Amino acid sequence: MKKLLVCSMILAALNSAAAQDITGSWLGTIPAGGANLRLVFNISKSEAGYSATFDSPDQKAFGIGCSKTILTKDSLYIEIAAIGGSYNGVWNGKDAINGIYKQGGGQIPLDLRRISAEEKAGLSKTPDRPQTPKPPFNYFTQDVEYDNADKSVHYGATFSRPNGDGKYPAVIIISGSGTQDRDGTIFGHKIYWVLADYLTKNGIAVLRVDDRGAGKSTLGPDIKNATSLTFSYDVEASLNYLETRPDIDKKHLGLIGHSEGGMIAPMVAARRKDVSFIVMWGASVTGGAQINTEQNAHALKNAGVDETAIQAFSDLNMQILSLFSSSATVEALDAKIPTVFAAWKSKQTPATLTVLHADKASDQDIINQYNRLYNMPWMRYFITYNPVNDLSKVKCPVLAINGGKDTQVDAASNLKVIQETIVKNGNKNVEVKILPGLNHLLQTAKTGDVSEYEQLSESVSPEAMKIIADWIKIHTK
Repeated sequence: MKKLLVCSMILAALNSAAAQDITGSWLGTIPAGGANLRLVFNISKSEAGYSATFDSPDQKAFGIGCSKTILTKDSLYIEIAAIGGSYNGVWNGKDAINGIYKQGGGQIPLDLRRISAEEKAGLSKTPDRPQTPKPPFNYFTQDVEYDNADKSVHYGATFSRPNGDGKYPAVIIISGSGTQDRDGTIFGHKIYWVLADYLTKNGIAVLRVDDRGAGKSTLGPDIKNATSLTFSYDVEASLNYLETRPDIDKKHLGLIGHSEGGMIAPMVAARRKDVSFIVMWGASVTGGAQINTEQNAHALKNAGVDETAIQAFSDLNMQILSLFSSSATVEALDAKIPTVFAAWKSKQTPATLTVLHADKASDQDIINQYNRLYNMPWMRYFITYNPVNDLSKVKCPVLAINGGKDTQVDAASNLKVIQETIVKNGNKNVEVKILPGLNHLLQTAKTGDVSEYEQLSESVSPEAMKIIADWIKIHTK
């Protein structure tokens, strides 16, 4: 699930003072697989001007040369020709750079913070991940490639099944948001591979697929306008591929969707009668506005902001995001925001406005912030899409699970929506479970916070994987 953008008027509440020189290492994160992928820019200066290198520690890529590094007053531009990427940011003159990261036709907010040499050195350490599968495997595994119907997208994937000549029930793992490889690699954890290994050892075939732009999957046409709906058709292409295999039981084809993938699974099941069951893992179904607001509120709480100010921010954020659905253009949205902002400000105390830095925020500041969200097609779709519409059409068995310590997708509220919506429309075969002590990745956690993910040696809780496997075996007899 994406760790969504914090409103600009509160960014100052999350910053602290530091040196006045932009040279050094700068760390930020972009969403990937329900967690965050760390990116680092290392900026230096010589007589010839500024230069930089680029690291992606969680993908074990370090020292990628940047083709351009330009600082004009407080505006920073870095081009990374080697990966077709770039970064545009505004430096606060201290320890924070707020901007946009672009790669492969897509763009996403990326805020950077200065890190010490010691913290940077720690990023290159190889973490201990004991659950990562290691050969030899006691089952059949095969790397495969296939295309969608019009051959506009090519996919790379790994298929695994038990040894033998039978036909096996099969699942497709649908990733969370952000570009991920087929293994769901994040902070050294390979969460989808770990799950696939467990399921295959329990008699269930698994297809895990590179996202568009990762591994051997291509970006396809018009990637900058791709949304969750676009990715749901990628899942259909994978279903079509599985149905060509003679070693698959076509009567028992299911989907396991993680985070955004848990939202996508019902989209596909609502359209395809050949989906015989779905597992929704940390699925975000209360709506993008609610998820965005909850994640930002959690960030503010971690920053020490008081509850009154957090509630005030949440009220404003929900009001403005709710305008997205009724605004056909960004100009229509911009016309509505000042009225909402003024009415909200009139109800706040001076202390609350000061804490949120709203006392100094102009209408244009707020408009610019929400324009950034509205102008990203994926985000706009996420904010305006109502998952209940597709959930209400799901007729196959459903297992929905969340970690009790999930800080990215609230377990209780999302599971309630899933159960009530599906049962209301006549499907009694739904089971929901909150798994105590587990986070959004289904790791055994202490706090559940995103910052903890990389510190944990466990990739996926064996208890959680057993619940998934046992439920699938019951529903594929």
